Formats: sequence, C-alpha cells, structure tokens
Amino acid sequence: MEINYGSSVPISTVDWHGKVSIVFFLRGCPYRCPYCQNHELLFERNMLDASVLEAEIRKSRPFVSSVVISGGEPLMQKDAVMHLARFARKNSLLVGIHTNGHYPHVMAKLIEEGLVDKFFIDVKAPLDDAGLYSKAIGCISHCAIQIDPKVAMDKVASSISIVSGSKAGLELRTTIIRDFMGSPDEIRLIARSIYILTGRRDLTYVLQQGIAKNSLLGSLRDKKPLTRDELLGLAAVAHEFLDNIYIRTKEKGNEKVNFESV
Repeated sequence: MEINYGSSVPISTVDWHGKVSIVFFLRGCPYRCPYCQNHELLFERNMLDASVLEAEIRKSRPFVSSVVISGGEPLMQKDAVMHLARFARKNSLLVGIHTNGHYPHVMAKLIEEGLVDKFFIDVKAPLDDAGLYSKAIGCISHCAIQIDPKVAMDKVASSISIVSGSKAGLELRTTIIRDFMGSPDEIRLIARSIYILTGRRDLTYVLQQGIAKNSLLGSLRDKKPLTRDELLGLAAVAHEFLDNIYIRTKEKGNEKVNFESV
C-alpha cells in the first residue's frame, strides 16, 4: 500500500496532551483554510510504501505510547489511516486522529473496528453559521474550493455526534487568529453551537493560540498571536455553555482553565 506522506515527528509530547507520540502528517485536504500552517502538504504528492512508516513506528516504539495521524486531512486517505491504525494496534500503541471532521463515514468505520482511542476535531467556526464556516475553510479566499460550506459544517457536526456517542475520546478545538476568527462573539457562538448539538457541557474544548506567521494567506502572516490572558478571556466567554475548557499556548502549553480563579 502507498501513502501520500508529508512528514513525521518521531517523539512528540505536544500532539496528544499527556501522551508521548510518534506523529505522521499525511498530504491532502479538501479545505484551504487561510491560516493553515501545513499548506505545503496541500499541493504535491509524495507516495511512499506503508512499510516505510511501519519502520518508523518500530523505531519509535520503545519511547512512545501512541501514534497520532495528522495532516493535511488524514481521513482523505481512509485505507492508509486504517492500515496504520491496525499496525499501531498490533504494536500495542494507542491511536489518535487529528481531523477537520469532513469525513464522518471514515470516523464511523474506525470506531466500528475499534481502531482509534481519541479524535481531535477542529471546530473552525460556529456549527450553525455557513457564512463563517465558508470564511474559515477558504471558500472565499480560494475560489477553486468546490465545497458547499453548509455541507462541510453538517459533516463536522455529524463527526462530533458520532464520536461523542461512542467510547472513543474526543477533543474539540478552535484555532484563534487575531482579526480573522476567534472574537468573543464568535467564540460564544461556537461554544453555543457545540452545546446545542451535543447537549453536553462536559466535552473537552481547547482554544489554541494560532501562530499566523506561516499562514497560507499572506495577509495574515503579520498578525500577532493572542496572549495567554486574551485566551483566558475567551475561555470565560465559552464557559457560558461549556465547562471543560483548556487554552493552549506556545509559552505554557496545555492548561485547563479554573474558572474560580479567572
């Protein structure tokens, strides 16, 4: 089997909080998010035999407890992800998937076969606002993207529903880019849409400090990252609907927000 391969990190402590992982970045994505940091994975192919990635897993195996498959959008390559997940299982490793949620049917299959321990799903904009989702996934800035934003939004909602109703772990996350996505009003709407969809306040929701200097869209590259205090302020806004909120910054890493002290 061949895999459209981007790169890997042999040992990572940041891609799955609390776990040491080997991380694979697979190429390809249906979106063109203006703030994408991995846009070099979007436009070219680099086909490798799966045995090359298997060898990397074997090499890292003594030092890691999990395999994280990221991208790009890894679930574009259903067979490749399932192959790597099965190989990880055979080597007694946990499996995590970073995804934009556009392929709920693939997620359902992975869950059905018990191949994934945790999904990390991007919630790029409110799940009930097609205009904001269109902006977030690049339908406005990249006219070649032939995706109905409402369909994309509905697929993300379906993915969240599938995982939240399963035994797999779930982390929802929004990347905050100054003056692009992540105003207090937008964060309130995102948190509200998650609660309306799931009826749950306890889902893990992470506000990520977006580092825009390598963004796909050049005009975003000079935007300063939000500070920790600004992210804490957004967490307080989201807390109207959600309780289990984290902020993630370059300086401090992953922090659970204690709302009694905010």
